[in-house]
Parts: sequence; C-alpha cells; structure tokens
Amino acid sequence: MSAVNHYTSRIFLTVRYLVGLFGLTLTRTSTELSSFRIHAGHGRHDDSRPLPAELAAVLDDRNPDLRALRARYRGMDSPFKPGSFWRRSRRLRDLNLKYFRGDNAYVWQLRQVGDNARLKFFLLAQYVSALDTHKLLERTQEDGAFGCWTFDFQELPTASRDLLDSVNEIYFLDRHWGLLSRTDVTVVDVGAGYGRLAHRMVECVPGLSQYLCVDAIPESTFLSDHYLRFRKADHKATVLPLDEMEAGLAAGRPDLAVNIHSFSEMPLSAIEAWIGLLARNDVPALMIVPNEGDKLLSLENDYLRLDFGPVLERHGYVLAAREQTVADPDVRELVGVGDWFMLFTRDGAEPTSGAS
Repeated sequence: MSAVNHYTSRIFLTVRYLVGLFGLTLTRTSTELSSFRIHAGHGRHDDSRPLPAELAAVLDDRNPDLRALRARYRGMDSPFKPGSFWRRSRRLRDLNLKYFRGDNAYVWQLRQVGDNARLKFFLLAQYVSALDTHKLLERTQEDGAFGCWTFDFQELPTASRDLLDSVNEIYFLDRHWGLLSRTDVTVVDVGAGYGRLAHRMVECVPGLSQYLCVDAIPESTFLSDHYLRFRKADHKATVLPLDEMEAGLAAGRPDLAVNIHSFSEMPLSAIEAWIGLLARNDVPALMIVPNEGDKLLSLENDYLRLDFGPVLERHGYVLAAREQTVADPDVRELVGVGDWFMLFTRDGAEPTSGAS
C-alpha cells in the first residue's frame, strides 16, 4: 500500500470519528479522499406490528444457539470471514434482532432515500410495477413483519425496499439470464443476510430447485434460518453454516451465484476466497450489486478501497451485462438510487447486448 493511500485512509478514519460524535457516519465511495457520503449512523425500525409469537423469545441477543454459533465462527480459521467492518461494534451496532427487517446493516430502507420517503417509494413502486409482466407482485407480498418499513398506496401494492429490490433483481436476472423460464435452477447467495432474496425467489421463480444461503456473519446464519422457516420457504431455501458451506456447494452444484452489496464490504482476501470457491464449483454465472455505483471495490481493514475486478478475471468471470438498477433517469434522479446490476459468466461467451 502506498504512503499516500495510507495517509488518506488515516484522514478518512479521523473524519469518520468526528462525524460519529454527531450521530452520523461516513462511507467512502471510491479510492479518492474526497469521495464519500454522510448519512445517519443508526437505523430505525417500525415496531407498530406485533412480533410473531413463536419468534418473539427466540430473537434475542442472548439466545444460546446464537451464542454458540458466534463462538463456532470465532473459532474458525476461515478465509471467508469478513474484515473489521462487520465487527459487532461497527456494522451490527444498529441491528435489533427482533426487528431485523428494519433500517439497519442488512437493508438501508430509509437512509439511502433520505427525505420524502413515501413519495420516493411511490415512484419506485410505480417503476417496478411497470416491469412486472410476470405478475410477481401478486406472488409475493409485504406484511411489514419484523420491523420492516412499508408504504401503502391506493392502486399499488404495499411497498418496502425488501420487496421492490427483490423483484427488480429477479427481473434483471430474467432479462439477461432467463431466470423465470429456466427449470431445475440452484442459486447460491453469498452474503445472504437475513434471507431477503431467498424468500422472494422461492415464491416467485417457478423453476427454482434449491436456494443456498451462505454468510460469514453468525447473526445472518441465525436470522436467515429462522426467517426462511417462518416464511415456509425452507423446502427450497437451505441455510449453510460457514463450516458446512464448501461441502454444501459441492453437493448443490449451483447454476447461479448472487452477491448483493456484500463483496463491497469485504477485504480483497475474502473476496478472492469466495470467487475462488465459486470457480472451483464451476458456477457459470454471478450477479453482483456493488455499493459504489459500478465500481468493484473491496473494503480493507484500514478503509482502503481496492479494485477486485482482476480477481473476477483471474477466475474466468467475464462481464456479460450491466445496467443501472433503475433504468428510468428521472426516477433514478428523484429517488437518489445510483446502484448497478452486473452479471458475469464463466463460459467465455461474448457480452450480451445488455452489456456496455
């Protein structure tokens, strides 16, 4: 690491500490010192809906199963384990286990859109509804459980970031990979969080055979296991603990891997391990949604950002399609969502017409 990069990283950490004194946090968006965004340091949740009785006591930080899982993960010498960004004192500091679908480390439901959230969700709901040629919004719905922020409209379905992002992701994969017309599909979700996309795919994708959830964060393994059973999605969705993950992937032989806002929060060494694992298992397609637009940047322990594009190339993954998650420029500007979908394939095919 160059002296300049080390120096700028130390400056960033200092500024981040200072803004943290005011309840805010600072996130780097590229390797440039001046490229960052400031947002609320803690999320919120909607506790207006009662918790499901069968999980109210289970979702507790002192749950013995969760404590055992944490100890199990701590004891592992695994290359897949995350860097310091995902320590409980940092990334998980705003996670309330009982309301894990609130605005927190897993989904920034409100922080990313800022003010006038209902209006912005109306625009997003309109946008996704216009794409919904397969009527996925009738197959999967939003009930606001576990603290999820929702918005009701007269002529649109109840909207949440969980629901709209998931349906939008499914349609990207259908446009560029034919997801909804395939049969006997196995998906592996690297950094699956609480199982958001697993739940939606089980309900929406007819040809889905198996959905494997893997995550190096014990809280994620714990939550997704309980959540997917609660949603009755566990007949197709399987949560693999970190120490069982390699064997599970080898047996499952996934057709598609997805990584949504996860590689961007890992050091390069962990990204290398995950992509190497996918390549060893001959996973032919990989969808990535980065945190910094269409920049493929890691997050090192000193907050330096490194390009992980060469890691994909080294393991044979070639860009096949890329497009902004919100194609309509007016909606994109008004809502303030600048994310990109990126699809990579290992079959050596030329990029599709959707690539640019």
